[in-house]
Amino acid sequence: MKLTRKRKTIKYLCYCAVLLLCALLQNVDSLSLQLGSARCFLLIPAAVLLGINEDEKTAAFLGLFAGMLWDMISARHVGFNCIMLMLLCFASSALVSYVFRNTFITGLLAAVAAVIIYCPLYWLFFVLIKSPDGAGGVFLKFYLPCMVYTAAVAPLLEAALIPIKSKLSGERQLDD
Repeated sequence: MKLTRKRKTIKYLCYCAVLLLCALLQNVDSLSLQLGSARCFLLIPAAVLLGINEDEKTAAFLGLFAGMLWDMISARHVGFNCIMLMLLCFASSALVSYVFRNTFITGLLAAVAAVIIYCPLYWLFFVLIKSPDGAGGVFLKFYLPCMVYTAAVAPLLEAALIPIKSKLSGERQLDD
């Protein structure tokens, strides 16, 4: 179904509101979903899942917005999250547009793959290169649990986003 300009605007404003909510849940200490030392990086799977069924340009802009929300609270490494989330969203959207179909499993695999790519790269660029002493312990005690925790939350997040995405896209649900 082709959306009107007004419906597209509403859709993308709602997507931005979802990303803003995920940024608040991820970055505000009293709202943070934290288990022990593991934090849930909700913006990674949320941006990928919202952008996966969009065209590549829109997905890249959603990733850029999510990364910008994350970078706004970052004292260092400004720009890394913008670039990484933009590239991850672009790649997942391109793969779904040209290679795979958009299914629950495809979205889940894309979100988990994005988390698996993001966490080690962040650790490599900003922990290992700056101070190699103890970097392995930091990876095992913080980044690996964060990666596993975020990957475990991804199916729940996708299940919550599917009805929102189908409603905003004007798709008919199976039970209609």
